[in-house]
Parts: sequence; structure tokens; C-alpha cells
Amino acid sequence: MNNIRDHLGVLDGVGDLIRIDERTHWADTAFAVAAEAARENGPAVLLTDAGGHARLLAGGVGGPDRLTVRSREPWSRIAAALGLGYDAGYLDVLDALVAARRGGPKPEVTPPAATESKTDLRSLGLPAVHDPGVPAITLGVGAYTTELSETGGTADESVGEDVTVGSVEWFPVRGSIQGSNGLKLSVPAKVSTDLREGTTLSLALGTPPAALVGAIMRWTGETQVAGAPFIANAFGPVPVAATGIGPVPAESEVIVEAKVTDSSPIDNETQTPEKGREPWEYVVSTATIEARAERVLTREDPIVPFSPTGAPMADGRALLSMVESARLYGRVNNYWGVSPVEWLALPAEAGLGICLVASDILYAGFEWQLANTLFSFSRLFDKVVVLDTETPPMDLARAFDDIWVKAHPANDWEFSDSAAPAARAPYYRRDGSTGANVYVNAAWDPRWDEEYIAPRVTFETMYPEDLRTAVREEWDAMGFAHGSEHEPRGRQDSDTVGDDK
Repeated sequence: MNNIRDHLGVLDGVGDLIRIDERTHWADTAFAVAAEAARENGPAVLLTDAGGHARLLAGGVGGPDRLTVRSREPWSRIAAALGLGYDAGYLDVLDALVAARRGGPKPEVTPPAATESKTDLRSLGLPAVHDPGVPAITLGVGAYTTELSETGGTADESVGEDVTVGSVEWFPVRGSIQGSNGLKLSVPAKVSTDLREGTTLSLALGTPPAALVGAIMRWTGETQVAGAPFIANAFGPVPVAATGIGPVPAESEVIVEAKVTDSSPIDNETQTPEKGREPWEYVVSTATIEARAERVLTREDPIVPFSPTGAPMADGRALLSMVESARLYGRVNNYWGVSPVEWLALPAEAGLGICLVASDILYAGFEWQLANTLFSFSRLFDKVVVLDTETPPMDLARAFDDIWVKAHPANDWEFSDSAAPAARAPYYRRDGSTGANVYVNAAWDPRWDEEYIAPRVTFETMYPEDLRTAVREEWDAMGFAHGSEHEPRGRQDSDTVGDDK
């Protein structure tokens, strides 16, 4: 596990970070720069002069798309942030996220790294996202103790030392800063029922990415998972700090202690989503609470990551893509008592509206059963594409090519009745009405004999070994790289497809 500062060092070391020292003011420029970098598949961007106390990081866990061949992968920054290594394969990240759902050891309690007091929240210079002049919080982690919420009481500074980590809830937060210390926060609906008026919560910004992943994972889906602090600790030590309301990630760049002044639930099933909603809010029923900051602690020269919400490949979308893909991957591989699925992905490039799943087809009709199971497990997407297991993970060009090559429009495209619940990720329908789901069977029919299945033409099958050896030697002599995409491929090295040639 890496904290934000360690993570920046990793990105800088691999040439995937750019520092902008020119003035990029939080009110009107920071978001535009971050959104353009995400749209153009650029590196992570550190804005060192945004007009406030904080340095702003965009793209820290985002990534480039896979619509063209690139040397960087969409999941590389997330993998690095979780301590899995910048070069970790897609399956390695999926497996680590699935394992983390069971939780790790109890986190260690240490003093917070943030110790400098600031006069108000607005002085941080958090970026305005969509609303000019209104500072926004996009990648925040909230914390409160369930024991305190049951009594409806408030917390003082002495309480934190006695509260156990197991009684703390971490949850994702999006919101805005109203005036100098006012907060309007979107939180999971269950949290709003616990945080009644007058109770206190902590808000951490610039947390170790594992803490943010743990908070999102804790609240997405219906399956049982460990508490968010334990999920985060599964990736490596994520120490917590005892604040007035309970433990928060100790290495957070900013810690805000705030008192709730009003809470009012939002019904996501009927209300049109507001502008600037983070992707995790499409899979979690949320509520809006209002609070007032009572104390703001920061580290020296704090670094606050943010997501250019709405931009392609923005951080929030990349995070939910990995978390939801891992959740579904783990569920379907345990659903039938076997593990037929090789990999599963909700590509951020497709706005999370498509689920790609590479699976063994156990019997005729299994692809239909698999697709319907996935539709029942998630409301994000309304399209499922079933692929053969030989399809490399997250090779989108190959996946969509298989649709045209293997899927007959009349036989392999199946539409449901128009009574399916509306998917939450696609942008073409926002009125809550029902629609149709579609799944595409882009895998070879298991009933076919091998002689009827067209062989894939590869470097290994087209040329004899002596010619392949000569070609590799020539490539080496001319300085061209030839990766494992030119060697017989198995599960462990299939993730390298897509590297620059």
C-alpha cells in the first residue's frame, strides 16, 4: 500500500506524472486542465499553484483508454497505488481486490500526519467541479463511529482513543464547500440515517488510495464484505489516527472534523441525478447532509487528489470500474461452485455501461445463464458481451472484433423484454423508465467440432521456428522490442498484450 506521497514518487519514477507550476486557479482552471488531461489520455497531473494551501492531483488513479495500443494500462496507477506494482497485470489486480473483500489484519493506531490547523476550508483551494467558484470534494472518505451514532451524541477529542477500529464506518463522500466552513455532502443513505443532526463526523482528503478503495467497496453491491479499514489494510499497513469521532486514515493529507446541521434523504430511484455526481453514487442509494467544519488539520503542503467528474477516464470512473469488476468477478466464479470466468471488466472507456466477460462455456446455453446472472448482480450496465477465454484481458479491440467475427446478429444478439430496470451508468436514459437489456455471445459454440472453428493466425502458427528465431534476432539488432505477445501465451503473461511494439 502507498500513501499519496509515495504514490507520486512511483508515478514520477515511471514517467507517468507531470508537474504544472504555473498558476492554475482552483476556481476556473484546475478542473479544465484535469479534464483535458483525462480526455487526451495524458499522465497524472500535479497542480502545485492552484491559489490555495493544497496542491491538487488529478489522474492519480485514472489511466489511458485501451482503444489504441499503449505502453501504459488503465489499471497501472490503481495497481501502483495499492502496492501491487505499476506493471501488475489486470488479473493480479482483480485477484487482489477480490481477496481484500475478506479484510486484512486490524489496523495500527498512530498519530495523524495532518497537524497544522487552517482557519477555514475554502483556504485549501479545492477545485471547482462544474459549479464555478464553488470548491468541490470528489474523492473524500468520511468516518464516524457506529456506537456514537446509536446514542445520537456528539464526540469530543478524548473519545477517539477509546473507540475501536471495528466500530468505525468509512464511506465515500462527494460534496461542496459552502461559504468558508459549510459543507453539503452526498453520502450513502444508511450513513445519513446514523448521522442525525448534531452528531459529528470526520472527513479525510488525500487518503491512502487503499482507504478510498475500501470505502467504495464497503458500500457497493449486496454481498457481505469486511469493514472498510480492514479492506484497506488487506493491501498493506494502513495505519489509522484517533480523532474526536474515531479512527481515520493516519496518512491523510487533510482531516476535517464537522458537525451535522441537517440531513435529508434522496431517493435515487426517482430523482434525476444532479450534475457532477460521482460514479459510485449510481450504485449506492445516497442522501445529502449539511455540516459545518469545526476543525481543519492539514499536512505541510498538502496534496489533495480530485476527479474531473464527467471527463472520460476520470479517476472516479476508473475506481468504480475496478471495484465493480472485481466484485462481479468474485461473485460469478463462486456462484456455480466452479470458476469458469477467466476475467471480467466494466471498461471505463465505455462509461461502465458494458460488461465484458471471458468465460468457459460449460454447456450450450450457459452464456445466456451467465449474462442473466450478471444483470441480476449489477444495475450499472445493460449490455453483456460473452467472450472466449483466449481473449486477452481488457483488449478492447480484440473483444469488439470478436463481436463482428463470432456473433451472428440474428442468432447471437439477444434482447430482453422492455421491462428491465433502467441501467444507471449509460447516459441515454435518465427518467427511471424501464428498457431492454442485450447480451452478445461472442464465443464459439461449445457444440461445434474443432474443424469448424477458424484457427487464429499468429506469428507462431504462420512461420517455422528457424524463421521466427531469425526475425527475433533482427528485431533485437534494430532495437525493436518484441514482448511476450509473440510467445505462446498463458494466463500469467496474457496481460502484456497491448504493450508498445
